[in-house]
Amino acid sequence: MTGPPASGKTRVARELARRLSLPFIVKDTLKERLYEVFGGHDEAEPAVEEAALAILFSVVESQLDAGVSVVAESNFDARSDIDPFRDLHRRYDARLVQVHCSKPAEQVGQQFAERAASGRRHPGHGDRPEDAEEVVADLESGRWDTLDLPGELIAVDVDDVDYDDLLARVRRHAGEDEVVACAT
Repeated sequence: MTGPPASGKTRVARELARRLSLPFIVKDTLKERLYEVFGGHDEAEPAVEEAALAILFSVVESQLDAGVSVVAESNFDARSDIDPFRDLHRRYDARLVQVHCSKPAEQVGQQFAERAASGRRHPGHGDRPEDAEEVVADLESGRWDTLDLPGELIAVDVDDVDYDDLLARVRRHAGEDEVVACAT
């Protein structure tokens, strides 16, 4: 599942994984465990981000190596997070189905600010409502655009998801017998 922060990716990915009976890995969950070990502060953030992505791709690879499809969710960076997917595609002949969630930049910014103010997010993320301006700028710069990957792309409006249709589309693109949704 790709797309910007606060766009509804985790909710959609969780439901898709449940309906497909697939393992589900979320980069933010990995980051939260790392924050609990190393602390959550600005100096640690780049290392925690890098480590969480490395762990995510390692787990995805171990699943594929065992012949198990997997759903992975993150706000993957369209400029820098492509090579690991291409490598997995090449090494495992994985069928990639990218489900991309997005909304207008101002709506993402508002949802990000509301989420940051709610206090429901793990404190390690250090999200503040005023960070919404940076999120909007990153979104508008193309940081969280669709990833240039082999395979299929399915754009999703998270405010109006037809899960039966989404499930059918993922199955059709991935193949009935082998559902691989690495970028989903």
